[in-house]
Amino acid sequence: MEISKIQDRIKGDLLEVNNLIKESLDSNVELLNTINRYLFELKGKQIRPILSLVSAKACGVPNSLTISCAAVAEMIHTATLLHDDVADNSSQRRGSPTVQNLYSNASSVLTGDYWLSKALSLIVKQNNPRVMGFFTKAVEELSEGELFQIQKASRLDTTEEDYYYIISRKTSSLFIASVASAVYSAGASESLISDLSRYAYHLGIAFQIRDDVFDYMPDLDTGKMAGTDIKEKKITLPLICAFKNSSTAERDEMLKFIKDTDGDSNSLVDKTLEFVKRFSGIESAQNSLAEHSRLAIEALDNLDDSEYKKELEALAMYVGNRVV
Repeated sequence: MEISKIQDRIKGDLLEVNNLIKESLDSNVELLNTINRYLFELKGKQIRPILSLVSAKACGVPNSLTISCAAVAEMIHTATLLHDDVADNSSQRRGSPTVQNLYSNASSVLTGDYWLSKALSLIVKQNNPRVMGFFTKAVEELSEGELFQIQKASRLDTTEEDYYYIISRKTSSLFIASVASAVYSAGASESLISDLSRYAYHLGIAFQIRDDVFDYMPDLDTGKMAGTDIKEKKITLPLICAFKNSSTAERDEMLKFIKDTDGDSNSLVDKTLEFVKRFSGIESAQNSLAEHSRLAIEALDNLDDSEYKKELEALAMYVGNRVV
């Protein structure tokens, strides 16, 4: 499935979303406008606003509130990327220099703050406490997830339960807000809001597992440099699965090597990739990915059949597809 086909189907709505984002972010500060133009040029697939729009169309008729929900979802996501790039000291994103690389750490952090504040201002203008609740909860959980991951990286004791806690907050929380707010705006029933929130939760989990699997696949051209997570001492599902498949002694030896080796060392990446490959960490992680993709599709059972429901199913299948 090509995301571009879905984008084409809803291109009029997406144009409204992007115009609203640009209008909301307009500033009298020349540097801020320059950075924003650069970010607009680099925008990715816009998965979150696509999810907002397609979910709303699957449940009812989108309106101006729906467009605002989709815009807010993308603005919050961009804000978190700007902050993440500083926290992770990333020089590139999607194959292009990051804002912190081109300008400064402060520019990236403050631009992220600006995008976040403008996103929340958009919600306030709608004067809808329910929609505000969806997004404020997401921002709260995003922060918790990031800080908990930093805590675990410093201790190197991330369990599988910890991992799912982290990604449910880092990724699924904004997927849920994107979808729940949009279907609510389109007049969906409470039961459908619950079902679509469950869909978004499992889709977000699958989406993040897929991204984490890519980190252990150096031969795959994904725009993400392989080994980034392990350099930052982040233990994600492929490595957790490899630990489970290895002996206690082998696991402890590998953990000690990760702890004692500098994050800039090529040997850290090489040995960890070899360990994950030897103990089938990628295959085990992809089994979990496929299961969450299946659960996402299952959550759509009560949704009336339509071309938009098929697209939601196709998105889940796309994310859940094995890459090896």
